[in-house]
Amino acid sequence: MNRLNPEIPIFLAPLAGYTDSPFRRVVRSFGAGIVFTEMVSVMGIKFKDKNTLGLLKFYPEEHPIFVQLFGSDIDAFAHASKFVTNLKFDGIDINAGCPVPKIVKDGSGSYLLKDLTRLAKIVHAVKSSSDLPVSLKVRKGFNKGENVLSGVLKIAENEGVSFLTIHAITTEEGFKKESEDWDAIAEIVAKAKIPIVANGGVEEEEDVKALFEKTNAPYVMIGRATIGRPWFLKSSYKFLKENIKLDIPNKEKIDIIVRHIESAVEFYGEEKGIVEMRKHFIKYARGIRRAAEFRRYANSIKTKEEAIALVRAFFDETEVKDGRTS
Repeated sequence: MNRLNPEIPIFLAPLAGYTDSPFRRVVRSFGAGIVFTEMVSVMGIKFKDKNTLGLLKFYPEEHPIFVQLFGSDIDAFAHASKFVTNLKFDGIDINAGCPVPKIVKDGSGSYLLKDLTRLAKIVHAVKSSSDLPVSLKVRKGFNKGENVLSGVLKIAENEGVSFLTIHAITTEEGFKKESEDWDAIAEIVAKAKIPIVANGGVEEEEDVKALFEKTNAPYVMIGRATIGRPWFLKSSYKFLKENIKLDIPNKEKIDIIVRHIESAVEFYGEEKGIVEMRKHFIKYARGIRRAAEFRRYANSIKTKEEAIALVRAFFDETEVKDGRTS
């Protein structure tokens, strides 16, 4: 981890469909630890799928950035690791935590927690195929009530993994906040010889502080709470240090969204860039008056100019309180 020297101890989690390069760049502009790509299929890399390869594009200002790989084929992991090493990523993250049914059905993501022998072989293949730091992201287990973290930690330490990210909930439990088992993370932190990154159950800055305090983890990873609030990592760090949340004036929020729009259009082209922004508009609209009307208009706009005009029209007339409903 020292080699990576993260700016702050709070990382941006990989979120399929959300943490693309335009969003990562906006988050990074506020300050972040390590950022991660959306999860990338090792089979997609193997067969040179155009959409998969598109997920590997990033800009210099995104460093340090890890590419997250998912799959179940050991040889494909080895091939993909060699391929992404040449793209100047700062590290490779192995996804063994995704609970999405179509991923699990393929034997990938959190399904690997049901086969730790295969998981160990995948980690070994990645480590043997690249000189980049390798990390591993897991859940507490697959079935409800299951805890395989000790076995996972043993694999990570034996294979020389740089850090282990733990979402302390099982696949069957999904994303239920009440099922988050932070004590399970604390137990691993207490005996781990490698850094542990705590993940899960975060909705507000107070949750980030509590996650650090209850797990004693040196790092925390945040995903969904950042959507519509790309400043959330910085705000959480400020709250952690000063017990004060980041105060962003409404005018600055407009500038942030406009910058996100421009980045998306630059990255995807205008038509696709605006389409990709629509899901972000839904989240940015939290806390503004006439939010439903804004979202309705947002789903019909087609150009960058229309998008920027819409944002200015709706956000100029109201105050947004940190992206949350007041």
